[in-house]
Amino acid sequence: MINNNKNPRFWSGRYWRKHNISDALKEVVEPDVVDVSSIQMHDTLCPLVWGDDETIKPDVRKILLMNAKRFIEFSDVEGLKFNDIILTGSMANYNYNENSDLDVHIVLDFSQISENTEFVGDFFKLKKSLWNDKLPIQVKGHDVEMYFQDSNETHFATGTYSLVRNEWISKPTKKIVNIDTADVQLKTADFMNAIDDLETNQDEKDFVKRYETLKNKIKKYRQTGLEDKGEFSVENLVFKVLRNTGYLEKMVEIKNDYLTQELSLNEFEL
Repeated sequence: MINNNKNPRFWSGRYWRKHNISDALKEVVEPDVVDVSSIQMHDTLCPLVWGDDETIKPDVRKILLMNAKRFIEFSDVEGLKFNDIILTGSMANYNYNENSDLDVHIVLDFSQISENTEFVGDFFKLKKSLWNDKLPIQVKGHDVEMYFQDSNETHFATGTYSLVRNEWISKPTKKIVNIDTADVQLKTADFMNAIDDLETNQDEKDFVKRYETLKNKIKKYRQTGLEDKGEFSVENLVFKVLRNTGYLEKMVEIKNDYLTQELSLNEFEL
């Protein structure tokens, strides 16, 4: 857990020379204001996507498979062997909300391209980012999130539906989940304040190092929770709240702003 008492916002003399103390204190995200309303369980799967028999609606399946086909073509990997195309995440479970994405994973063995699967993963992430920028597609009011998944990596999800075979691979079960929302709020607020601190101190020389450290910490934090207690672990729920509140996107924008300033020259001489 990030300790706010060690936050540079409080102890950096350089910071206080440029900011008013009362204004900075107002910027601190307190746990009780963190919106966790997106964490909820429903009695049924999302009726926009699923029929009464809990199989996917034909029109939704058809359009998601069409999206996957176009995404494969866009990524120039039509010649590879694909294991499956699956729908997963909260929209394939009982914990969906109005902001949930339709997570479509195209499953394949990354080593078909290169033994350096980390490089392949980075390539696919770039393609995903370009695809999302060019085509902000929605189905039934929900964003479609395309993703290439390495078949050799463990995927943590209680709900997984094969769009190819039109059947459940792992069907979610209705169960009572006790969520410690106070703990989720506390840990989410810690990460929010750390992200805000990145924005405040973009002129620091070690900005990139601090950004990468925080990014890896959030990633490892979520992964640990998934491996230990699954989708409804505090760690994964914290990640979801950070994403739903726009803080993960904000973090990327902060880094992009930093790089834009670092690589730009505002004045020049003839």
